[in-house]
Amino acid sequence: MNKKDYKQEGYEEFKAPAKINLFLKIIGKRDDGFHKLQSVFQLIDLYDYIYIRIRSDTQINLINASIEVDNQDDLGLKAARLILKDKNIGVDIYIKKNIPIGAGLGGGSSDAATILMGINKLANINLTKKELMTLGLGLGADVPFFIFGENAWVEGVGEKLSKFNIPNFIYYLCYPNFSISTESIFKSFKLTKVPITLKMSTCFSEKFDQESNDLESTITKKYIKMKKLLSWMNNFGFAKITGTGSSVFVKIADLKEAQFIDEKKPIDLKSFIVKGLSKHPFYDVLS
Repeated sequence: MNKKDYKQEGYEEFKAPAKINLFLKIIGKRDDGFHKLQSVFQLIDLYDYIYIRIRSDTQINLINASIEVDNQDDLGLKAARLILKDKNIGVDIYIKKNIPIGAGLGGGSSDAATILMGINKLANINLTKKELMTLGLGLGADVPFFIFGENAWVEGVGEKLSKFNIPNFIYYLCYPNFSISTESIFKSFKLTKVPITLKMSTCFSEKFDQESNDLESTITKKYIKMKKLLSWMNNFGFAKITGTGSSVFVKIADLKEAQFIDEKKPIDLKSFIVKGLSKHPFYDVLS
C-alpha cells in the first residue's frame, strides 16, 4: 500500500528519524557488563515511516517491510506489546524502512520510540515523556534519546541526556551494504588506557569536531572494508564512524560538495545526503 491507502484505511503516519554520533568516547565498564560512554547524538532527516491504527480488540499486529527483520524479534513489536500491556485495546502497525539496519544510525530504536509515542497519543494513554523514556529504556539504550526528541549530550549507557544545541549541518553519509552487530563490537573492545572524560560546558562544536569514535580501531580491525571506507572518506574531511558502524559520515559545506563526493563514490556503497534536525518530527507536529 502507498501513503494514500494507509490514510484511507485509518492509519496515522509518523516519521522515525535516524541519528549519528558526532563522537563516541568509552569511559568505563559497569559491573553488569555494559560500557559507560560519552557522546553527542544528532538527529538527521533520514526517516523510517511508521503507520499506526488503533484496534477495538486486543490484537497487536506488526508488519515490517524489511525482509532483514524477523517480525518476532522486531523492537517495534516489543514496544507495542510493552505500552499496551494490560490495556484493553490493540494496534495495527506497518513499518516502511529507509534507515539501513546495523548501520549505527539507531533505526530500530527510533522505530520503537516512535511506536511508543504514537500509540501513547492515538490511544490516549497519556504517559508523560519521562514515563515513556523509562519504558523505552527497557527496550534499548538508544530508545530514550528518540523519545527525548532533541539533540543531546549523552552519558551513562545512553540514558543520561542533556539538551545540546547543534547547528543543522549537512553530512555526507556512506553505508557499505552490510550490518555490524553492536554486541560483537563491544565484546571485542578493550579499554587500554585511562580515558579522558569531556565536560559538556567546554565541548563546543570546534571541540567535538576533533573528537572521533573510540570504537574505530576495534571496528576497522574486524572489518577491513570499514578501514578502506574510512580512508576514502577522509579525503573529503574528518570522516567518522557512527556508533558501532557500519555507516561513515563527513560534515560538508553544501549540496554541491556532496554531489562532487558522490561522483567519486565506489559502486558498492549506498550514500545519503542528510541534514541535522533540531527536533524529532513527532514534536514538530504537536507544536
